[in-house]
Amino acid sequence: MNIVEASLSDLEAFFAYLSTHLEENGESHSFLFQPIPKSEKQVSEQTRNKFRNGFDVNIGCSGWRKLWLAKDSLGNIKGHIDLRHHGDEFSFHRVLLGMGVDRRCRKQGIGERLVSTVLAFCYKTPSIDWLDLNVLSDNFPAKKLYQKCGFHTIGEIQDYYRIDGNSVSETTMTKSTKM
Repeated sequence: MNIVEASLSDLEAFFAYLSTHLEENGESHSFLFQPIPKSEKQVSEQTRNKFRNGFDVNIGCSGWRKLWLAKDSLGNIKGHIDLRHHGDEFSFHRVLLGMGVDRRCRKQGIGERLVSTVLAFCYKTPSIDWLDLNVLSDNFPAKKLYQKCGFHTIGEIQDYYRIDGNSVSETTMTKSTKM
């Protein structure tokens, strides 16, 4: 499995992978990992545009985005991790992380490799001091991975979402990128 920085030419394959990934969101064999109804299985046009447009924005500017992909020997996407600005005017020293791994490839170290790749990028980027993430509180495997990678829980908002009639809490975790 190779971890590569994505380019614009990877985005259509990434969107197809992400749509497949969303089909598993909250299904019987999977935790709810995206705060969206189970019926929403496609990547929205708004999200697609954020990725497309974010590639051309410099780090530290509103709207920037970076994406890395885990690809198998045939070039098929099996996992991803992305970074993006927080969106607030005075929080450009903090970035948000989002990630996912194909359900058939979990527990093979891909998630750790993706996080390590992003951490290496953050350590080399002077303007990034903190790496933050939000995870649905019941997604215990993801929280365990993030803790293993050095993230610390800084809070939980109970009943943050109402998804398919259910209350869903969200946990916020962070890691300093300054050594």
